Amino acid sequence: MQFSLAGILIPVWWLLILYGVFLTVFLLYSAFNLYHLVRFGTISVSLYGVIALFIGGTLLLVGMTVLLLLPYDWYASFSLSDLFRQTANTRMFQGI
Repeated sequence: MQFSLAGILIPVWWLLILYGVFLTVFLLYSAFNLYHLVRFGTISVSLYGVIALFIGGTLLLVGMTVLLLLPYDWYASFSLSDLFRQTANTRMFQGI
């Protein structure tokens, strides 16, 4: 049996792991920033407005990405040869 790089199948759900790592790092960074805004910021209506705008925008963006990612078949796999042999007429990630 001979090793072939083109024969490696990569599950698409591995991309969700990368997305989860990104969200975890983003949430930790956001918690750090929000703590410092509340702890060291000047208490005023504008401070709470900025915090509400930041949290609302974050929830909106995360919600939109989740809704955009839901229709994909995450149990599918792709091979490395398919990744490098893409043509203009085909789409790698077909929605359901």
